[in-house]
Amino acid sequence: MKRVKRAAKNYFIPHEGNDHKPHILRARTIAFVCMVALVAESVFVFGAKYIIPQSKLFGIVEANALVDETNQNRVADGLPDLQVSPLLQAAAQEKANDMATKGYFAHTSPQGLTPWYWFEQVGYNFDYAGENLAVNFSDSQDVTNAWMNSPEHRANILDTNYTQIGIATAQGIYNGQPATYVVEEFGTPAPAIAPVAFVNTANAATAPSAAPPPAPAKIAAIAPVKIKKPAPIAAVPTVVAMQDSQTTSSEQSFVAVRGASAQTDQPTPVPATATPVQASPAPVAQSNVVQQLLSNPKALANGFYLFLMVLFLIAIALNTFINIRVQYPRLILGGLVVIVVAGLCIVLNQNIGFLHATVI
Repeated sequence: MKRVKRAAKNYFIPHEGNDHKPHILRARTIAFVCMVALVAESVFVFGAKYIIPQSKLFGIVEANALVDETNQNRVADGLPDLQVSPLLQAAAQEKANDMATKGYFAHTSPQGLTPWYWFEQVGYNFDYAGENLAVNFSDSQDVTNAWMNSPEHRANILDTNYTQIGIATAQGIYNGQPATYVVEEFGTPAPAIAPVAFVNTANAATAPSAAPPPAPAKIAAIAPVKIKKPAPIAAVPTVVAMQDSQTTSSEQSFVAVRGASAQTDQPTPVPATATPVQASPAPVAQSNVVQQLLSNPKALANGFYLFLMVLFLIAIALNTFINIRVQYPRLILGGLVVIVVAGLCIVLNQNIGFLHATVI
């Protein structure tokens, strides 16, 4: 314990034993810390550009973290959590795979398939549904922030009509570069229609009975109940700003009620009697600390640089005020160099996180 205290004193406190030159502010330490920071930043930039977009583990972790972050925003707005639907997850995965395989990024595919085609493929019969898309992000928190900073995407996340959610990712190529496609599907399943009971009055009248009914022996026929389904209602398009670090363009974000068309030119009719069985929603996903760190590498890197900035700011303050009469400007300058290098790394990370990243 004494050795630890002695080492801490030599590294941070100016005194006669270290010639009033704290070791942490000496040139050798400054050079080593700057080299570590630059190597760490190089690893982060390379990983964010090449490794993370191709990592299946990142895709799995990111989906869980995005569900958690979406529900955190809903709870903060006084709304209930969305339950994870296996069918919506399957629809989101099919849509993400289609975009990654064919290299497009849009709500409607080049073949004219709308989001509701994927809902239909997995048998998700909905009363209300919506979709958010993102591409080329390397950090799940950046995806959530981009959606929440867009009024239309924020409205989708905070829509009170939704009860379920499904998120999936797929790795592919976007603008000639490896990228992760993110699909967020919202929905409220259509209620199942109760079966209609029929009474055969002829059989009921002739069937043997152990005792005569107390009422007159006359049974009226029960008319069959017909539930009139609403006419199909087309998807309601909402103009959405395409979020990009450089440009802004116009796209359509899809929100629909029951009967939305699966293809732009061929509406999908709603069956009059059949109601697909909806899978039971899964428990709300809760990402743990490890998952949050893995799905937010930028936050991890920036946290390291922020730690360096605070550490050397404290070292400079101790060196300056403990013995004001003895000062070495080179020591203070060295500490400032580390702070500047760490700050530049944070600025670079903030910009690289949104480079060519897009949400629609």
